[in-house]
Amino acid sequence: MKRAVVLGMILLAIGGMAFADGVTVGMDFGRSQFVIAQAASAGVTDTMQGWAPDSGTFPNTQRFDMQFAWTNDHVGINITGYMEPYNQFIDPNGGTHGINLSGIGVDWVNMYGTLKLVPDMFTAYLGRFQGDGWDHFRMDSDHPIHDVDNNSVGRFSGWGMILDVMPKDSGFDGAVFLKTVDPTIAGANGGNITLANQASNYAFAASYTVPNLVKITGGSTTFGTYPTPQRNVFGRVQVFMVPNLTLWDDLWYRGFDITPSGITIISDELAATYKMDALTLVFAGFYQSTSNGNTTISDFKLYPEVYYNMGMITLGLYAGYEMDMVTNVSNNGSIIDVEPYVKLNDFGLRVSVHYQSKTTVVGGNATTVGTWEIPVIIDWGF
Repeated sequence: MKRAVVLGMILLAIGGMAFADGVTVGMDFGRSQFVIAQAASAGVTDTMQGWAPDSGTFPNTQRFDMQFAWTNDHVGINITGYMEPYNQFIDPNGGTHGINLSGIGVDWVNMYGTLKLVPDMFTAYLGRFQGDGWDHFRMDSDHPIHDVDNNSVGRFSGWGMILDVMPKDSGFDGAVFLKTVDPTIAGANGGNITLANQASNYAFAASYTVPNLVKITGGSTTFGTYPTPQRNVFGRVQVFMVPNLTLWDDLWYRGFDITPSGITIISDELAATYKMDALTLVFAGFYQSTSNGNTTISDFKLYPEVYYNMGMITLGLYAGYEMDMVTNVSNNGSIIDVEPYVKLNDFGLRVSVHYQSKTTVVGGNATTVGTWEIPVIIDWGF
């Protein structure tokens, strides 16, 4: 009898699993940072402690993320909330006030539904995509903390509807984002604008992957919404031909709708990661040229990092070099970063010593300010 009961329970469990919907619930201690001590060589001479690093590097506060997702063969829901000091509940009348507990609010950054209209081929998403956006067409460097993302080009971020065509095993993915203005702050129209003006907000992108060889991605997205959508076009090539090597180049241009300030931008990022068992080498190089017709600012950035996973701990060294050059103006500068660190892998706890030297040149006179800090960065979740 006992065996029959046990067998019945097993069959019931298996039957329930066969028809169960996929549910995901989790929380992230999302890249929270506490600065044990920091000081600068100019200005403030006292040694400080708190949340925000003087260097301005990411992350710069404490954040918790809450995630809830549910899906089956036809539909799904995704909800993500960020809890951090400067977030508040969304106020339907605009602004940032609302329910608040000791300065800590919640921003529901992701609130969208999924419709799998044609399984394994055509999917529609409807709602808000803000918590890390919708990233089928965006790339990040593999730096563990100070990653480089080329201004998040390719990301579908904001309010609206995404229509995605991705036939299974075809290597092709194409999508259009019917992006709208924010309905929570749009006033009496609730985010409605004319269809002709709304077209300037749309984003579209596509990618094609040849397995073990190359992936090509391209499209056009916006960094804003009407009346200043700031449209860009972008292209990217990812190379998979070398084992253990991740290599890609990402290029975008903005200047088709030059409102509000007549600024054009061209930006490129080259990133590589090479893994050799426990040793990982990471590199990102970045170039951006910004012009308003009279003055051009050129930014060069190099970010190498190396880290070694010893099992319980990881030892790493991050470095950075940035140089800004302004044409027609004697106002150039540079930034040097050096940051050795140790990470306790089981706890997602990273302790580092970060030194930054920032040089500003105005009228031929150079001023250098050195900043040191001891940040503790925590990043774990379930």
